Amino acid sequence: MPDRPFPGAVVSVTDSISQVEREITVLLRRTLEHLWARGYGEGPVDRYTYPVLVLLDSHGPMLLTELTARIGLSKPTVSRQVSRLGFASLVETWPAPHDPRAVVVRLTPEGARQVQLVGEARRESLRAVLVGWSDTDSDTLATLLARLNTDLAGHHGGDD
Repeated sequence: MPDRPFPGAVVSVTDSISQVEREITVLLRRTLEHLWARGYGEGPVDRYTYPVLVLLDSHGPMLLTELTARIGLSKPTVSRQVSRLGFASLVETWPAPHDPRAVVVRLTPEGARQVQLVGEARRESLRAVLVGWSDTDSDTLATLLARLNTDLAGHHGGDD
């Protein structure tokens, strides 16, 4: 017996939650192992540091504490990621003007270039996977993923 109901089958909320959990697990495994791994190349940009670059690209310079809160990891973990990216000249840091103990983190032009390169490699992989999908299906997936991420952020207190 298949582990998934046939398309269009009516499932209970409990069953659909179980199915969503399984599908997210498979999605994460497949994207982390195959789809996203192609975009990083060699160097300091990887699945751990790329989210730092994306946040800085999207939101501009921010305090390390804000970056840590948005990513949802510990300060020592994010500090190591920022140090690694700083050593590669992809971000730069300086003391915050209002509190010299606080650190501001900013994306460098090379860091922005890396975001574009990795993002394009990822989008190209997704294009290849979704080539047979209709625009409506792709739009629906994007809308539902955005909704899921918004609800997850609200549930966990982060926003990215």
